[in-house]
Amino acid sequence: MQHGWVRASEQPWVRRAADWVRQVEESYAPYLTDFLTPRERYLAESVARGAGIHVEAFGGYDGAERVRLLLLPEPWPTSPQDFEIRALHVVAPEGAFSHGDVLGSLLGLGLKRASVGDIAIAAPLQAYVFVTKPVARYLQDAWARVGRTPVIAQAVDEIPPLPPPPYEPKEIFVVSPRMDAVVAQACQMSRKDAQSLVASGRVELNHAEAPPDAEVRPGDVLSVRGFGRVRVLETVGQSKSGRWIVRVGVLRSRREVR
Repeated sequence: MQHGWVRASEQPWVRRAADWVRQVEESYAPYLTDFLTPRERYLAESVARGAGIHVEAFGGYDGAERVRLLLLPEPWPTSPQDFEIRALHVVAPEGAFSHGDVLGSLLGLGLKRASVGDIAIAAPLQAYVFVTKPVARYLQDAWARVGRTPVIAQAVDEIPPLPPPPYEPKEIFVVSPRMDAVVAQACQMSRKDAQSLVASGRVELNHAEAPPDAEVRPGDVLSVRGFGRVRVLETVGQSKSGRWIVRVGVLRSRREVR
């Protein structure tokens, strides 16, 4: 099955989502995904809803960026428990850690990125990490350090208010939906500077390297080293002058980035 609205590199992933849909249709039972990125969520929801499958999403708290999807044959009532997510409160008795430190530590333990949702740094010595239930049980026994910093990880039911990443909404006008054009307008820099950043590998598309001429699509996240992140929300259309109107969210670098 080929979908013209996705990149060639995403076709295998879309076929995987289509397999989930077939499983729901054939078994008439829900299917729960791993944690998905915004782009993966967009693709999976598009495939599921195109087949008439109902979709619910949850990432452990309201506004989570990485979420698990529950695919349902009918719009049944759901609850947070159905998503099988556990929150771990991670505390360092001394020292400090960043988002990157925590993620690197988890991957160093052999975890797959898809089993870990958002990582919210609540203070220099505290973080809330959202994971699948089996992973939570493992981490409470095996996770003792973030880098060189000793930590204690405990599953918690009560979570303090965790605001979503404060993306600043913007509408930008670009000649084309290429990465460098979007970066230039969203980050308020010259097209030449944006092209240099992309060419040097300092801009990632959905947390991976991408060619300089890659075009952005709804759900994409651009990570711009030294600036922050740009989340592509919607391609609105074209202006009278022929420029593309793209709605984005801009998140400047800060310690609490998820």
